[in-house]
Order: sequence, then C-alpha cells, then structure tokens
Amino acid sequence: MEKINLNRSWEYAESSLVNVLNLESLNLEWKKVDLPHDAVIEKERSANNPSGASEGYTPGLSLYYKKELVLEKDWEGKNLILEFEGIMGISEVFVNGRLVAKHFNGYTSFLVDITKHVKFGNKNIIVVHVENTHKPGSRWYAGCGIYRHVWLHLGGKVYIKPWRLHVETRAIENEKAVLEIRATLANSTNESVQGVVEFSIFSDDDKLIADTQEQFVLSNNEEKTIGKIITLSPFKYWDIENPCLYKIRAAIKIDENIEDSSSTFFGIRTISVSPEEGLKLNGKIIKLKGGCIHHDNGPLGSASYDRAEERKVELLKASGFNAVRLAHNPFAPAFLEACDRLGLLVIEEFFDVWTAGKLSFDYHLFFDKYWEEDLEATIVRDYNHPSIIMWSIGNEITWGVGIDVDDEDGYSSIYTWCSRLAQKVKELDSTRLVTAAFCAIPADYESLLATIEDGNNVIRMLKQGPVVNNDRWGKVTEKFFKFLDVAGYNYKVDRYSYDLEKYPDRIICGTETYPYTLFKNWTETVKNPNVIGDFVWTAIDYLGEAGIGRVCTDENEAKMFGGEFPWFYANCGDIDICGDKRPQSYYRDIVWGLRKEPYIVVLPPQLFGKKLYFRPWAWEPVERSYTFPGCEGMPLAVHVYADADEVEVFVNGKSLGRKPCNFDTRFKAVFELLYEPGIIEAVAYKNGKEIGTDKIETADRPVALKLLPDRNVISSRDDLCYIKIIAVDKKEREVPYADNRVTVEVEGAGRFVALGTSDPLSTELFVRPQRKLYKGRALAIVKSIGEEGEIRVRVLAEGLKSAEVVIKCL
Repeated sequence: MEKINLNRSWEYAESSLVNVLNLESLNLEWKKVDLPHDAVIEKERSANNPSGASEGYTPGLSLYYKKELVLEKDWEGKNLILEFEGIMGISEVFVNGRLVAKHFNGYTSFLVDITKHVKFGNKNIIVVHVENTHKPGSRWYAGCGIYRHVWLHLGGKVYIKPWRLHVETRAIENEKAVLEIRATLANSTNESVQGVVEFSIFSDDDKLIADTQEQFVLSNNEEKTIGKIITLSPFKYWDIENPCLYKIRAAIKIDENIEDSSSTFFGIRTISVSPEEGLKLNGKIIKLKGGCIHHDNGPLGSASYDRAEERKVELLKASGFNAVRLAHNPFAPAFLEACDRLGLLVIEEFFDVWTAGKLSFDYHLFFDKYWEEDLEATIVRDYNHPSIIMWSIGNEITWGVGIDVDDEDGYSSIYTWCSRLAQKVKELDSTRLVTAAFCAIPADYESLLATIEDGNNVIRMLKQGPVVNNDRWGKVTEKFFKFLDVAGYNYKVDRYSYDLEKYPDRIICGTETYPYTLFKNWTETVKNPNVIGDFVWTAIDYLGEAGIGRVCTDENEAKMFGGEFPWFYANCGDIDICGDKRPQSYYRDIVWGLRKEPYIVVLPPQLFGKKLYFRPWAWEPVERSYTFPGCEGMPLAVHVYADADEVEVFVNGKSLGRKPCNFDTRFKAVFELLYEPGIIEAVAYKNGKEIGTDKIETADRPVALKLLPDRNVISSRDDLCYIKIIAVDKKEREVPYADNRVTVEVEGAGRFVALGTSDPLSTELFVRPQRKLYKGRALAIVKSIGEEGEIRVRVLAEGLKSAEVVIKCL
C-alpha cells in the first residue's frame, strides 16, 4: 500500500465535553497544529496536580483533534487504512461523525480501516478525542495528544496489509543466507481473484540482487499469507559495527498490472544464547553495554520527531552503548529505524503492568482485555527490525494487594500470565529471545529502608543486597523464569555469582542497575559467562519520576521517593535531557575502556564536608568546573577517574602528590585542597610512564554567547536542528556558573520549537523562547518548515554579546 503522511494541517482544542457530532456548538478554541504534538509540555506545572512527582506535576488534559481530508475521485474503489503510531491517552477516532475505533494503550500503534466511512472527491472530517485526565496514570512523564506520526495507507482492491510483509532468516549455510519472505494479502472484492506476487530484494546500495514470484488465488474477501524462500549468496551480516540493511519489495500483479505494492528494510543476523558462552551475535560472543531509556524527548516532551529519535541513538552510540532497553513500552518506529541504521541492539518491552496496577489509572485497567491486541500489533509492526534481539513481556510485575505470591493457577497469578504472554510471543515470532524484568518480591518489603515513610511499593522492590538464608526470591523466580529465554534481573547484581552455581542453566541479563554501582555491575557482568549484559537506569535522563536521582542535604527530604515540586526530571541519566554527558557517563567511559585519558570532576566548596543523602539512582554531585567565585580558600574535593596505576594532581603547577587510581580503587582517586583559582591538572601513569592528562581552568565572568549546532545542513521538511547555547568569557572559556536570561529569535525557512536546560527544578516552559541559562548552558531546537533556504538563529542575553548561526535547509 502507498503510505501518505497526514501530519500537516490539524487543529486541536481542549474540552471535557463530548459531542463529536456537533463540535462547533461547543464553542471550542481551535488552534492550528502540525503533528507530532504533545499538549502537556505547553502547560504550567503545579504542586497541586494529582499526577504528582511521577509525571513531574504536569496536568491531565482532554483534547480534540480534527483534520479535513479530501480524497481524490480516482481513489474510489481503493482501500484506505489510517495508521496512528501513538496517541497518548484513551483515544476515539471518528470519521464523518461515525465512531470507527477506540484505543487504550498510549504506546502501541493501531490501524483503522476507513474505506467504508469516507466520501471520494469530497471533504471528509477526521476527529480524534484524546482523554488523559485520569491521574495518577503513569509512573513517568507521558504527555498527551497525537504525539507520533499519522499515516494513510492507500491500496488496491487486492492489497498487502500494513505491517504484514516479513522477512525471516531461516538458516545460514556455507555463506548463504536462506530467507523466508511472507506477505499477507487481502481481497476486498466479492469475487475470486488470481494473480502473482513478485518479491524483489535490493542491496544496501539499492541494486536488485534477487527476485522471485508466487502465484495466488484469493476467494472473495479472503486474506491469505503467501510465503517464499530466497537464498542470498554472497550476503552481508547486519551487526553493530556494520549495520547492513537490505530492502524487500513485494508487488501484486493482476493481468500484468501492478495492483498494489509494499516495501520495507531488513537485516540478516543471528542471535543465540547459552549459559556457557552467553549471548552471540552472528556467532561472536558479545556483552551488552546497555542503558534503559524512556520515550520522551526532553524539551520536546513526548512529541516524536524522526530527528529527535535518531539523535537519541547517536548520543547512545557516541557514549559507548551497544544496546538499549525500551522502558517500559513500545517506541516510535523512527527510533527503531535509527537503531537499524546506526547499529544499536534493542530489547523492546511491552508492558509495565499486567493485571495488578502500580497506580490507580494505569494500564492494568485494560490489560486483560487488550494485552493480546497490543502485543501482536507491536510484534507484527516491528518484526523486520534487525536491531531488536529480545522482547520483554513485562517490567517489575507486581501481584497486587491481597494476592498470594505462591498462587500458580489463579487469574492474577504472575506465573499463569508469564506463560501465556511468552507463549503468544513465540507464536508470533520464534526468532527472538523472550525476557521479563524481575526485582524483589513482597517478602522482602519488611526489611527494606524502614525509615521511608511515603508508602511507595516500587522502592521496596529495588533492594540490592546479599542472598537471604531461605532465598525465597530464588524459589519464586525459578517458577517465573522457566517460561523465558533470558532472566531479567533488576538491581540484583549481588546474585549473579550465587545464581551461576544454583541455576547453572539460567541466562541472566541485568535489565536495570544503579549508576553508582557501575564498577560492580560491569565487573560481575564480565566475570559471569551466563550474564549477557548490563543496562543502567538510565542512559538518558527523562521527564517525570521527578528527583529519583537527587542528592539531598536534608534527611527528611531524602526519605521521599520522588522530589517535591518543582522537581521535573528524574536526574539519573548518564546523558542529561539536553544531550550532554554527565560525570557518571565519563566514569563509564573509563570502566568500559573507552577513554585513555583521566577525567577531572570537582565536589564544589558549597557541598564539601556536608552530610549528603543519596537516592538509590543518584551520582555524587560533582561538576566539571573549577570556577567558584567567592569561595577562595574554602576546601573542595577533586575526583579523578582513570584506568592507570596512579594519578597526580597539580594546582597551578604545584603537585598534590600521587594516588592509586586503578582496578583496586575502582578507577577513582580523590584529592582534597583549598580552592585557589587557576588551572587544575591530572596526570595518569602506568608502569611509571605518563599515559594521559586532563585539566580544568578557572573562567572569568561571562561576556558572550557561543552557538554550536549539531548540524549545519538539514532537510527542508520537518527536520530539527539542536543548537547548544554556551556562555563564554573573553578567552572563549565556558563559564559554568552563568545564569543569564537568553532569548532565541528564528527567521527564514524554519521556526522555533523549544528551549531547555538541564535544570531539574526550573518551572520555565520549554515552548517559550526565553529562559535562564543553567550552569552556563541551554539548548535551542528549531524546525524546518518545508522550504529550501536558510534558518537564521540569533540568541541574545542580558549583559552578554549575542550570537548568530545560519542553518541551511535542502
């Protein structure tokens, strides 16, 4: 089917009234909008919002979207199917006043056949009602609206169903790849039809390399899957270093005329696991250097632009990650396509809850009725992505109040549901591994963090510690994991070696681990052959679960799970919401062997000597700064990360001596000194020889702005450019304490989209072109508008010289 983008020229309005047949009578304030759109990110946050810390104190909304769709007269007789990649909220779709679909999962895509509900050669009205006022409804920021793409699939009388052209690598024999191609055909006529399906495979440089065909006969209104075996020789593997992608095209021919066609990309790769060797990709052992991420795009909210999804993958790859876990729901197709192109392995997760909820209005209310529909939609949509190596059927599934943990047969038994979900996944896709993430069980609750008074069950399930004597966790999970290929361990690194002996056939993946225990996480992962990887929570910071990664100086505040208003971000990612690496990310570079030079961070004088209370996902509050005006003579601590024998620190040329900084010290060394503006330098030594240096210099007051676009040339159609805004002194040194208010002006072939910082406590809206710098930085996002030409971005600041950059749109 031909795929037509419908993102342009929508209108939306807020209303809690329901009268789709006569929307105009509601006197709604309609606003023009292009998709993708997240309406929540445009709204003020408030401590009184019932979403609480989980969704960052954002409001719930009830929205209407509408679009006029004029269908060409010569399309009459064809089949039309709408595809919604994602609508955040309970959604209802109306075509010309008639309800044609309802959908209850904000993260799964769905299809709506509108063929019988439209008028050709005339105006059609599509209305989408999105209801997301029920709070609390999510454990993280969800947003609200049609936040992903909308497509119109246009097909012939006999057509290939959307998402139903699949390629499976059946075998690799003697350097030949044996592929099975399957296409599901639908006959919409009331008579029998016969014809031919032609399958063509194109190389990564778009050359035809193989083709075949198969005859078919379809009865009236029949659907049938046509399969064909094709052998490629020679062929190229898809892997993380060389992610080779092929294209498959299927065309339906009736009486030598092409009635319909469809195409998609795929890759050829093999995956296997064993307790002796772990995970193999294309026959080679690989340890997953992984991170978990949520679906939002920082300053864009949940709006899923293709470039925003691609940029996340670029950031992950640049920081050494070779794998990502999609927490805790299916992601946008654009993200998976970027993983395919750039070479990033994926664990795609279906659900955060099953029958028992974690919040009053989360998906558990709909799970038992729609789980199968949502699971199947995700697998058939994403089947061809070579980047996906595992399906996760659930995250930290809970039993619910009053339910017996040991019940193996009841309706709410997690064993019953684990078996049911795993079996369904294998029916739909036998080529990939199945996992689920498990943490603690209710029996562990009593012994955990007795001082915590917020009653939050989630944190009670995240205790990391030695195996208890009766090992109830082991007994419970043994029954759970028997249905899975890979056992997902959340915050259970201390069990790895123990379980290697107790469960020698178990294959383990650290599906969530704390950032601060990185050294131990990775050491245990490498040491145990049956542990296939480690996934930090999280790789990229995200909106919501506000403040779970904070460091407190107040003991009472530290007892709360989330941060009080105005906390907005989780504050636990290796990479912040603007795309900058945080100190923990540079430490990861050392532990993973990606960085040879040492790296300096500083605990500021304002925090030195104070009692600090760490949330479980927190990192030390160190900064990449040696600029602390007014703190001369005050003590501070210099932290050095290095894989060396020892490191030496110099302040303005004066040595503070050498300290070990190696595997035994977990690649860290700490020096205490009195703040003296100037240059601080670290020198790393191995075998008595210098192997690398790092230095930080004190900056003067800020005098100007510097702009750093991620790209100077972008596409003219709906592309994004990310522009770093940095305050600098007269020597162009970054000034990390600058907090000047900046204003972004955009002219030409683009428009302003967002302006953000990594300040987790700011209440300034991203959609406004003014805000204060945070630690000397901000990030502006601009968008092309379909015109070739130039986007001129000018940034002004109070007391600073302005800066300008020109982005070309082609």
